[in-house]
Amino acid sequence: MDSTKIPLGESAGPVTNYADADEIVAFALAINDPNPLYLTGRAVPPTYALVPIFDVFRSVAASLPPEATAGARGGGHGEHDLYIRKLITPGMALHTTAERYSAVVSKAGINTFTKVTSVDDDGELVIEQYWSAIMAGEATGPSRGPDMPDHTFPEEARSRPVGTMILPTTRDQTFRYAGASGDRSAHHVSDAAAIKGGRPRKFNQGACTLGITTRALVAFAAGGDPGRIRRLAVRFSRYVYPGNDIEATVYDVGPTPEGLHAYAFEATSAGDTVLRHGLVEVLPLG
Repeated sequence: MDSTKIPLGESAGPVTNYADADEIVAFALAINDPNPLYLTGRAVPPTYALVPIFDVFRSVAASLPPEATAGARGGGHGEHDLYIRKLITPGMALHTTAERYSAVVSKAGINTFTKVTSVDDDGELVIEQYWSAIMAGEATGPSRGPDMPDHTFPEEARSRPVGTMILPTTRDQTFRYAGASGDRSAHHVSDAAAIKGGRPRKFNQGACTLGITTRALVAFAAGGDPGRIRRLAVRFSRYVYPGNDIEATVYDVGPTPEGLHAYAFEATSAGDTVLRHGLVEVLPLG
């Protein structure tokens, strides 16, 4: 793989989608969260923001030239950093543009970040997110593009745990999430495809794992009010297999310079840490 062959700045959009009220309910149920606020249209799950933008993101992320990806041993959802500038409401129109933004080279491979922005009918910024696809393997060339916002886990926060929640998953988890999100990547819905890629069976979409985990984040970091969440960032480190529980732990980090309150989080499943360097920032009470 060669980072110098990745054409930064390529873009797609704007593409218009609508935050359909019934789609929001289906999404909430697909992440195992029957929160009455979601089911009655009074709030939207934070990671629903990934759904209306999925196709335009994929049109950019999937168009890397072969010379950039030669030698890759596979890939997946590497990191995600979501900024909620304005709350999505049922029926809202979202006009979305995606741009290949940055390429970060590490020992693991290359993380290619796509910047995705969504505005409403008035042109007001609603959602800004950085979605990375990691290509695993030996990489040449330097990191390129703007530096990515930091969300490194602050180790001192481990002395300030807020709470831990056990979150079950279901046998049909990946199929329900695929239907609600549009992500039907083969290794999520086919044991045969997952086994061909070196995994024992199909595994959860990374965004599905994050979506399920937000139930703990809303409870422990946002006091039960999903509308308080303004940033949600994470690194995906291992897979969750359908039917296995997810254990999420949240830690208090403290106030941010922007006037928000920050919490760190991690999640494990079947003995593996599946979400690392998690960060959620919320509006403070009062």
